[in-house]
Amino acid sequence: MAALVLTSGCSGGVAGRSAAGGSSPATYRWPLTGQVAPHTPTQPALSVKIDNAPAAHPQAGLNQADLVFECLVEGGLTRFLAVYQSQSAAVVGPIRSARPVDGALLRALNGGIFAYSGAAAGEIAPAKAYSTAFLISNDNDPGPFWRTAAPAPENVYSSTARLRAEAVRKSAHPGLPEQLFTYGPVVPGSRPARQVSVIVGRTVSASWVYNGSAYLRSENGRAHLLASGQQVSTTNVVVLRVKVTHSGITDAAGNEDPFVLAYGSGAAEVFRNGVVEHGHWSRPAVADGYAFTSAAGGPLTLSPGASWIELVPESGSVSPL
Repeated sequence: MAALVLTSGCSGGVAGRSAAGGSSPATYRWPLTGQVAPHTPTQPALSVKIDNAPAAHPQAGLNQADLVFECLVEGGLTRFLAVYQSQSAAVVGPIRSARPVDGALLRALNGGIFAYSGAAAGEIAPAKAYSTAFLISNDNDPGPFWRTAAPAPENVYSSTARLRAEAVRKSAHPGLPEQLFTYGPVVPGSRPARQVSVIVGRTVSASWVYNGSAYLRSENGRAHLLASGQQVSTTNVVVLRVKVTHSGITDAAGNEDPFVLAYGSGAAEVFRNGVVEHGHWSRPAVADGYAFTSAAGGPLTLSPGASWIELVPESGSVSPL
């Protein structure tokens, strides 16, 4: 039987036909994971900005996200944009401030809901200008959030249920996400790669090791553990080479916040099922969707499941093993 390949923009049900020629029940799939859904997905993507500074560990809720984007921020650190649709998380955090890259990433998800805690005017400007997302900020209304006894600012948390309820309470009607990636079988002849190390910022290095069913994450040489005790894991690791420009925004220590460009084009690598597939990504403008092409010219395919997207600056490094 031929494998089913889901292509970008296909977010509804997939209807099949029986051997006798009749119609079989529709198969619905989650657009952000390619996995089977119990019904047509109707809820928007919920994106949450999660800190990754040393004081932010251990985080909560990352393993329930459909997608996690890792992006460079000031001081050579990174920050995560965790995106939820197919699963819920009772605790998500610590939640931190927005960054300029969020505007383009949210737009690729058709806006949806964006939760964050704090942001200078220039940091949140792109999200307000073109993300089309419904914004929920702890600074504007702390109701959907709570604080723990940990020192601020790494003490703001929420849940996916609270954040979605807040959007409903505000009568928000954000759009539904379309599929970002193509899902399909491993390309025959793909190079084995059971490990990959990436350096996104000068103070953060991450490595992923395939254990036969998922990729397990370590950071700066130690297992990346969550508050639950689980190690961070994912089905796919997607590495996108991106350009970084200046934001003109600096922190109290004088470090400039980089403006990571989540549009344009660059090299792409997909680590899935213990192999790596090389290719190219393209997104000419913020209003456009992503296109992923393999080195052989076909679609760059992922395995159905959660994905971590490492936005690696051209000055960073990727080392598959």
